[in-house]
Amino acid sequence: MLKVNVAIPVKLILTETTKQQITSEINGAIQQVQNELEQIEFQGRAALNDAEQNGNQAAVQAITGRMNQERGVRMERREQMMQQLVQIQQTPLGSEVPGGQIETVVEVNVGDVWEDVVAGTEIVLKDGIVAEIRRGGGQA
Repeated sequence: MLKVNVAIPVKLILTETTKQQITSEINGAIQQVQNELEQIEFQGRAALNDAEQNGNQAAVQAITGRMNQERGVRMERREQMMQQLVQIQQTPLGSEVPGGQIETVVEVNVGDVWEDVVAGTEIVLKDGIVAEIRRGGGQA
């Protein structure tokens, strides 16, 4: 017998409460990205002003490039979150949506079918309460 760590997906049954929680989390993350964008602009302008005053054209170009890169990364992340927000708002109540994953330890014995050990298990939550544990496509 051997014990191994296995990732178990967690699914959420979408209720009005869950939908509001997910929406709130996404909106908070969008606001965080917006704050990061504002910080990039503020710090970037200060660094650009310093580089321009020192007449360092190479530094101006490097700072501008870095600002554009960082801005692009944040804007892409914000767009993805906005798409998630639309998607969750359009998902009907009662649907199952991904809710992350957890790690658990399982026992493996000689003769076990590997797929039965590592695949097919999932936990389903409804409003923070375990509603179901599925193993190998069935219920536990």
